[in-house]
Amino acid sequence: MDKETIKKELADKSNELLAKYGEQDLVEDISVMNMATKTVFLGSLRVYNYDNAGKIKNDLEKKIKNYGEIAIRDEKIVPCCAPSYIHVSFNVSINK
Repeated sequence: MDKETIKKELADKSNELLAKYGEQDLVEDISVMNMATKTVFLGSLRVYNYDNAGKIKNDLEKKIKNYGEIAIRDEKIVPCCAPSYIHVSFNVSINK
């Protein structure tokens, strides 16, 4: 599968989850890092309803685990002039 297809699928799956839980943010792009032995896809989601963060992380893991080795992290963000949210980031490593 080519990189552009994987990027689109990861963004689509992320946006499906955000919509499923009524979150207002959208994932517009997935970043790609090319390394000698693997390709890493990086994405992030903003979750404004704290009650949804754990559910979204679990569902995200289920949806993307078949692509390769995954890591999912979350962090609470409290900006000065905007609503606080949980930043859920993920990376998917695919060996070449």
